Parts: sequence; C-alpha cells; structure tokens
Amino acid sequence: MTRPYTPDPLARWECCVRGVEVLSAIVYDHTTADERTGRVDPAVYLRGELPATARPFGVERMYRGPQGHYDESFAIVAPDGEVVYQHPYARITLRGEMFEDRYRDVVDEPVTFRSADEHTLVILLGEVPVARVPVFVEAPESAQAAGVVGDALAATLKKSAIIWLTIPQPGGGSVTKPAWFVYQDGKVFVLTGPGEQDLTNIAQAEEVLVTTRSAEVRAQVGRIPATVRVVDPDDETFTRIARLGIGTRLNMRDGEAAMDRWRTTCTMVELTPQV
Repeated sequence: MTRPYTPDPLARWECCVRGVEVLSAIVYDHTTADERTGRVDPAVYLRGELPATARPFGVERMYRGPQGHYDESFAIVAPDGEVVYQHPYARITLRGEMFEDRYRDVVDEPVTFRSADEHTLVILLGEVPVARVPVFVEAPESAQAAGVVGDALAATLKKSAIIWLTIPQPGGGSVTKPAWFVYQDGKVFVLTGPGEQDLTNIAQAEEVLVTTRSAEVRAQVGRIPATVRVVDPDDETFTRIARLGIGTRLNMRDGEAAMDRWRTTCTMVELTPQV
C-alpha cells in the first residue's frame, strides 16, 4: 500500500484509534545496537557532510489495544515539514488490551537528511497519525552541523579570488568550473557571458554547489549548496556589485567601461549559500 504522509500543521494529533495506544516508540542507531542487552543509542547517525545519508537505524514501537489487524506506517519528518522517509504500510496484529505488542523495523536503505536538528517520528494507523516522537540526529563528521562551516565559509570567501561551482546540466550530470566572484552581505555574485567566464547553464539552475578552499591550509572548507537568482541589469544590486567587481577583477582591458559591457552582454547571478 502506498499512502504518503503529508504533514498538516493544522492537523489534530490523535492519541488513539479505536482504543489503540502507543505505549512507547524510539528511533535508534542500528549499527551500535546490542541485541543481547537491548542497549541502544537513541539517535540517527549521519555519514559525512550535510546533506548526508544515515547509517542503518531501527524504529521500535510498542502498542496496546483491542485485538485485531491494523495497517501501520511511520514517517520521519524534518523540522521544516519535509518527509525525509516513510516506511511502506504493513499489517500489524494486536492481541488484545491485556497485552503489549512490540514491533521493530530496521531501515538500511539510503535516507538523506539535510539538517542535524531534531526531527519527528510520526506513527500512522491507517490514515491517522497516532503518535509523534522526537528523533535525535547526530552528524559527527559534519562541520556544518557543528556550526563551523558558516563562519569558515565567510572567512574564506573574504580572502579568496576563486571558487568552484558545480552546475547541473540540462541533459543530466553536472560540470564544475572555477569562477571569480564578488562576496557581499553573505551572498556570492558571479558574471557569465562573452568576454567573461562561461558558467554553462548557471542562470537556468535552481541550485549549485559552491566549493571553497582555504589559502592558508590549502584544504577544502566545504561544498555548500546555494540557491540561484538572476540579477536584473536595471536592479540597483547589479550596479553596486559590478562596481565592486571592477575593483577586484584582474586583467581587465576596458576598466570602468566593463560596467556597460557586463550590463549588455553578461548575466549576473546571485548565489545564496544554504548554511
């Protein structure tokens, strides 16, 4: 059965369905779980930098309720309401109100988390959400989750002359190209067009990856997704950023005249890092 869970901020969370109670529920790291002692780490662990895939995790639920069969599913929901994962519906059987029935599933398929903030486990019987439980997310390999990337990115962009942009292409795949840029107010601005760098398809992309490197340690600071917005040539932002670009662009033959050239033949793109 495929019935995707859609979060509804106005929905009333029911505590029971026909007398069924969820006595307890936990999401835990399956990799370190000790089946002999029952000792588990109540968190989902991510691999690498955000967005990152999770290590296999277990979901355990304990029910008490009237005897019968129920269609059950569960979903993990991000703080912004995105459904990160939903388990396929399956039939569970409760033995009656004198019993406690425990169910446990292990999710070992790739599940991508974009945030290490607290998520929510939503348990569904039929179409009804019957419980919601906090899901703790650990990202030990992520500098972004540790709050490092934002500051490090800003510091690196202020000192760098070049970044690398990974740009999705219409036919699939992507290209990675170096680009000179202007960094202002937490945003990265690049120009593409005749006489300047060729950043193929960047104006049509919704998101690109920005890679920065530290000149001091010659190491990658991070690959950060950034949203894309084309700046209108008549926008005040275009003029302000172009003036800054004239001051930082190396080996320009036309000097101040570059402003008119950029306005008529090039496209300015604003990139907002998602940190």
